[in-house]
Amino acid sequence: MLPHLPLINKVSKCIFFTLIAFSCSGFIAATAQTNKIEILKTVFRKATAPAQKTDAALAICEQSHSLSTDTLYYYAQVAKKNAKAISDRQKEILSNCFIEDYLARKNLFDSAIRLCDADLKNISYANNRLAYTKTMMQKCHCLERANRNRAALDLAYQFLGEAEKFNDTIPQFFLKTLIGVVYRNMQQTELAMRWFLKADSVTESQKYEEIKNQFGIFFLIGMMYNWIFDGETNANKRLSDSLLSISYLDRAIADSRRFENLQILAKALNVKAAAIGNKEHAKIEGEYILEAQHIYNILQDTISMLNTISPMCFYYIDEGHPEKGVKACLDGIAIASRTNSYPILDLYSALGQCYYAANDYKSYSQVLDRIIKMKDSIYKVNTEKDLAEFDARYKDKEKENIIIQQKLDIASKKYSVQMVSTLTAMLLAGILLLARYYKQKQKKMEQQETAAVAAAEEAERKRISADLHDNIGAYAAAAASTISSIHAGDEKSNQRLSSLKHNVQDMISQLNDSIWALNKKEVRLTGVSDRFKIFVQKLEPAYPDVKISINEDIDEQYALSPFQALHLFRIMQEALNNALRHSRCSTVNIFVGSKKNNIQVDIEDDGTGIASLSQPGNGINNLKMRAKELGWKADWQNKTTGGTIVTISSRS
Repeated sequence: MLPHLPLINKVSKCIFFTLIAFSCSGFIAATAQTNKIEILKTVFRKATAPAQKTDAALAICEQSHSLSTDTLYYYAQVAKKNAKAISDRQKEILSNCFIEDYLARKNLFDSAIRLCDADLKNISYANNRLAYTKTMMQKCHCLERANRNRAALDLAYQFLGEAEKFNDTIPQFFLKTLIGVVYRNMQQTELAMRWFLKADSVTESQKYEEIKNQFGIFFLIGMMYNWIFDGETNANKRLSDSLLSISYLDRAIADSRRFENLQILAKALNVKAAAIGNKEHAKIEGEYILEAQHIYNILQDTISMLNTISPMCFYYIDEGHPEKGVKACLDGIAIASRTNSYPILDLYSALGQCYYAANDYKSYSQVLDRIIKMKDSIYKVNTEKDLAEFDARYKDKEKENIIIQQKLDIASKKYSVQMVSTLTAMLLAGILLLARYYKQKQKKMEQQETAAVAAAEEAERKRISADLHDNIGAYAAAAASTISSIHAGDEKSNQRLSSLKHNVQDMISQLNDSIWALNKKEVRLTGVSDRFKIFVQKLEPAYPDVKISINEDIDEQYALSPFQALHLFRIMQEALNNALRHSRCSTVNIFVGSKKNNIQVDIEDDGTGIASLSQPGNGINNLKMRAKELGWKADWQNKTTGGTIVTISSRS
């Protein structure tokens, strides 16, 4: 339900015993606000522009179920003032809805309804759905609070027809709940329960759980099962009703704590206290009542305070003090009689129970007579014929909405057929054009791919040619020079033959390395590393005083092109040769790794280091050029502990 929390006055406060230090579990802050309200107030304080102030104030008012009456009025007035300043009529009407709620809490129902009617003259469901539904909900709520049951039902049924026509979910939740509340006030138990269950079944979507809690649907169903339980004679049915009542009330309490809804929490706590009320559970019952009273003191709410009288009376009975319950009921009846905004039969029922527990059977009998007369009076006002008329009117409106919807569906289908035909023709034309365009584009891409492959093959051929020229050519020239200077039986010639043998072996090794790479479509990084290990094994005998170690940490297997693999292998060869020939090192550590889309090779020695990194030699420049051709990066650094580290990285 929409929040309805009138100010508590000094007289009504007298019916409660004084609360001493009470620590409330859950979400009630020391400042008597919920966490959500405290956050919204912080946003409000930081807002500067009128539009921001309006939105922030309205957001606080939306938490009216947990606001005191004065606090609600303050923020509603601030919202309205700022809405006027920015000429936002919709937000001004929304502000009026909360002012109407304030007036209803003060029992100024006529003033609240007049304000609703003034706004409803200028808006409709079609042109301003939000403002219209909020205002209509508030008007229905004011009529129900004022116990104008016939008017409340008449307007609620009319509005429900509109909400169903527009397929508007939230107003349907509200209206079906409100109709149930009115029937409950009219002592129509079965009708009330039927409408509460209808409200719960509007939709099963999880996103509406907070709305269901705001309107108190689970609390009301739990309350009705408890009410039915009280009048049931069948033992099995009583047990079933009792369990259902506790189940729904527990759900209402849990949701109220989760969504920070103080009003529904207090009501659910009160009803659950009554549901479990007996001497064995008196302590728990008392805790529920105390927490509810604490909340009502925060909210300063007369109606909600009256709600707590019945469970408090049963608590007094269980504690052996029914006379306190009698006094509380009589005070509550006096307040309810003045405001005419509370179902007074509940208070008389509780009063009768207190007289009975106090063994005052005469007073108990008088109260029963009074209840019977009041029920007869209510029945005369709300005859079955009247109730049937409301239901019939709603069903007629429901049928009318179905017919309208069917007509709309037929018109929509005709329009849909035309639209589908047009769209199909356009789609076919589009498909033909797209197919033609795609075919031309594919042909062009194939031509570009062919040209790109040819260019790549030519570039690869040139690279391989240059590589063979630079490496194999040098060895071949050396071999030719050596052959021309060989003479049989000459010792120097024997040395030259040995040198020739080494050069030829190097040529063969170079050719093998090139063939190893070029014979594959792709080369894995582990393949490059394994090939380099073989190279190191062949090289180690020539450097017996140098310890060479290779470590791997390859997390991702990279597929390199033959060109990339051969270049990386050559760079690693050159870096190792430089370390062995020039650094005077005793140790060379080689690391090959890959992580996070990056290949990295480190070749580290403990030699003398490079004299000048600012003016590198030809070897270093050649390596950098090879790395650049790959799109990679090669860096040299002298270590502080002595020696050099060469890092080759695929991240340029």
